[in-house]
Amino acid sequence: MFKKFRKKLKKLPKSNKSMIYLMWIYSVWNIISHIFINIYVFSLNKNIYDVLEYNLFFVTATFIGFSFLGFLMSIFKQNIKYMYYLAYSLFILAFILILIFSWKFWTLLFASIYWLGFGSFRCAVHTQELVNIKDKTRDFYSSVISSGTNIINIIVPLFVSFIFFIVKKYFNFSPYIVLFLVLPFVYFISFKFIHNIWDYIPSKIKKKDVKNFFNLKKYLFGQLYILSVWLYQWLFWSLFPIIAITILKTEVNVWFFEWIITFISTFVIVFLSTKRNIKNRIKFMWIISVLIFINITIFAFNFNLIWYIIYSLVSIILTPLYRISEHVFDLKLMDTIKAKWSDFFPAMIFREITLWLWRVFIIFILILLYYKWFNNEEIIQFGLISIWILIIFAWISISLHMKLEDR
Repeated sequence: MFKKFRKKLKKLPKSNKSMIYLMWIYSVWNIISHIFINIYVFSLNKNIYDVLEYNLFFVTATFIGFSFLGFLMSIFKQNIKYMYYLAYSLFILAFILILIFSWKFWTLLFASIYWLGFGSFRCAVHTQELVNIKDKTRDFYSSVISSGTNIINIIVPLFVSFIFFIVKKYFNFSPYIVLFLVLPFVYFISFKFIHNIWDYIPSKIKKKDVKNFFNLKKYLFGQLYILSVWLYQWLFWSLFPIIAITILKTEVNVWFFEWIITFISTFVIVFLSTKRNIKNRIKFMWIISVLIFINITIFAFNFNLIWYIIYSLVSIILTPLYRISEHVFDLKLMDTIKAKWSDFFPAMIFREITLWLWRVFIIFILILLYYKWFNNEEIIQFGLISIWILIIFAWISISLHMKLEDR
């Protein structure tokens, strides 16, 4: 199994392998940024409104970094590879600022700078994946990323747990400071691989590209898929760190617990990586969607430590498997929506505009619910129910898109 996996990995072009390495490095700080930063914001006042406000800055800055800067790269005919350098520079600047200042204002400024870089990074990554990764190799490529990410998911939480334990026991300063100092050095490793990535200069985006992307007669189910996937992804990012810290009580428990339950998932991903292909990818997605649906449903109505442990044990296995299918269809959808006179780039940029509008909409809905009717726990349960509805809806939408719109 592992021999076959390594053999297929060796055959990938150097550019593709460099993209995989960049995604693995990205996953180190992605673990910390998506889990730890939401926990950090929540810990300031123990108020979920702060998390929703922070995520409003998150989605807006990501949109600007992705769509607006991507659009400028198209207008001025610049190499998309340069967006990697911009992204890492912004990451480093953001952590320097939050290291120096801890007030809420600086937390929101951090969010703006950091997620602006994140948007630029995602624009560069998705562009390169659509240019360089052929459809027939996307299942394996996505599996390699997920397997490496899982190994990192074992190492990083253990490392962070150790930092929090040592600092809290023997020193008189915040353990967050250690993370703020370490992360910028992680970013510097990425510069080694960026120059290996092939160049890509996008063509200028035109008005007819806008009309093509938002043509609901041609791409209604594709648009519904985009909507459902990115809504439940945002809910995962923002709610589950709060669930973890609420139930497990301390950061040390969060990181140690995440480390313990990750091992088996890596072996499952590697095993299935040689089984996935174009023909069975929709079937894989359906089976995993149903299992995730069942898992989240049970936890949503049994919100306590025991069921959180059960949910997490199952989720650590299922989520990476689901993400492989999701990633493949994200790329496939951009190939389908691209116009005859252009390539995928306009569709990718406009997709992010749609996502931003829907993300902002759902954040305001949650803020309204929080102030009018729900407390912290009720907001979390509402979010969990929304996630499992959206996951099933996403599979239905992409299935109909593949059947009716993928010509």
